[in-house]
This record gives sequence, structure tokens and C-alpha cells, in this order.
Amino acid sequence: MPDLTAVSRVGFYWYAILRDTISLWLERNAFAAAGSLAFYTLFSLAPVVIIAVTMIGLIFGEDAAQGQIVAQLESAIGEDAASAVEGAVNQSRMEEAGLLPTIIGVGALIIGATTVFAQMQNSLNGIWNVVAKPSRSGILIFVKNRALSLTIALSIGFVLMVSLVFGVALRAVINFAGDWIPIPGQVLSGSEFVISLVMISLLFAAIFKVLPDVVLSWRDVMLGSVVTALLFSLGRYGIATYLAYTAPASAYGAAGSLVLLLLWVYYSSLILMFGAAFTKVHLLARGKPIIPRNLAVRVRNEIVEETE
Repeated sequence: MPDLTAVSRVGFYWYAILRDTISLWLERNAFAAAGSLAFYTLFSLAPVVIIAVTMIGLIFGEDAAQGQIVAQLESAIGEDAASAVEGAVNQSRMEEAGLLPTIIGVGALIIGATTVFAQMQNSLNGIWNVVAKPSRSGILIFVKNRALSLTIALSIGFVLMVSLVFGVALRAVINFAGDWIPIPGQVLSGSEFVISLVMISLLFAAIFKVLPDVVLSWRDVMLGSVVTALLFSLGRYGIATYLAYTAPASAYGAAGSLVLLLLWVYYSSLILMFGAAFTKVHLLARGKPIIPRNLAVRVRNEIVEETE
């Protein structure tokens, strides 16, 4: 029979983690930060998808890669919003041009793809109570941060590519085995969900480790990334169900697809901030100090009451 004292101690430990996470999440104004991220994502989503399509297209071809990504978006945000993203991607593609227009186009693509991650870095730094040191080398810091953001954008493309490769291989194996052994369809669906969860966890782990100006190991961010991926996956199905039975964007007419996209990104941003808060609270509960990186410093928020 389990020790009730030990069970209650563990239960209280995780209750305190959850309580402090919610408190930090609200204290850092997660709703405002999520709104800011949703706004920047509107301008960065098409360039990020183009980078992902280009990387996945190396194996599957660009048309097939774009079709797969749009299909994934449709399952999460609905057909109308996914079509809006696809239209933005098609409009943002670079046609055949000379050297100078190509260079300008690539530069605009990189800036567009990294803008949302630069804003995400600021939001995550707010969770960790750190900021970049004031420096005369502002341009170098800007380039460094954009390089980190581009790394995340490329990581998204790589993880999506690996996820699709695993998905195709899994379907092939199950279809081949199905000729000999009857395999329920739920096995395939469950396997694809697990693969998707692992890939999303890796993406969040990379974001939590690379973007904040804090020294963190992969072990420090792994649990938080899994929790975030679970909430993200559950929320994706929840939003899809909500949209199937309601029409929150119908009042906005032609802009309805844009509203749906904003709703989805806003929820995803809230979950990202919650996962970062959970990671910090859990790290502190384990007794690990928060160490800013070389080019960052810790900040402290104080309420100063004026006295006459």
C-alpha cells in the first residue's frame, strides 16, 4: 500500500508548481504578450512556411511539401484560415528575377521569418526576468538575435521534414504489416499522434533553450516542452471542435479567415508563455539558479510607493 504521506507530499509539490506557474504567467502579462506575438506572427507566418516548404521540398518536392503543411494547418485552424496562409505564401514567393531583386527578396524573407522569433525572445526574457545588456554594439546584438531566430525558423523546417519522413515510413510499415496482420486504424492514428507530439516537443525545447538570454540545458527545458506540446496538441483539437460548432468569424465577413488565424495564434502564444513559466518555476523548485548569458543581465521589478 503506498505511503499516503509521500503521495500527499508529491501532490502538494505539483500543486505548488501549478499555482506558481499560473501566478507567474499572469504576473508577466501573458495575455498582452500573446496578443503582440499574434500580431507579429501575421507578418512572419508566410516566410516561415516558405522556409519550411523549401527544406521539406528537398525530399518531397515543393508542391507536395506545401500541400502537407496546408493539410496540417487545416486540421488545426480550419480550411478558410489555412487557405489564407496558403494565399499569403503564394503571394510571397519570389519569381525568377535578376541578382539584385533576388538578394533583396531573400533579405526580406529572412527578416520576415525572424521578426516573430525576435518578439518571442523578448516575451520569454520577460518570463525569466532578464534583458540584453545596454551596449554600443547594438547592430551586432541585433544580427546575433536575428541569427538565433533564423536558427529556430530553420529548425521548424527540419523538424517538419523529419516528422513527414517518419509519418510516410510509418504508414508504409503499417500498410505492409497489414497484409499479414490485421492492424486497427486506431494504431495508425495513435502512432501519428505520438510522432507529432515528439516533434512538437522538440520544437518547443529548441525555442525554450535557444531564444531566452538564460543559460539552460536540454534537461532543464525538456519537461516544460513536453507539457507545452501536450497543451498545444489538446488545444489544437479543442479549437478545431470549437470552430466546427460555432462561427466566431462570421461577423467579420471577408476578414473572417484572418480572425480565425489570429485566434489560433493567440491561443498558441498563451500556451508558449505558460510553458516558459512552468519551465522557470520547475527549475527554481529543483534548486537551480537562473544564470543570464554573457550579454544579458537580470532585472527586478519593484513597486515604488511615493510618500509625501
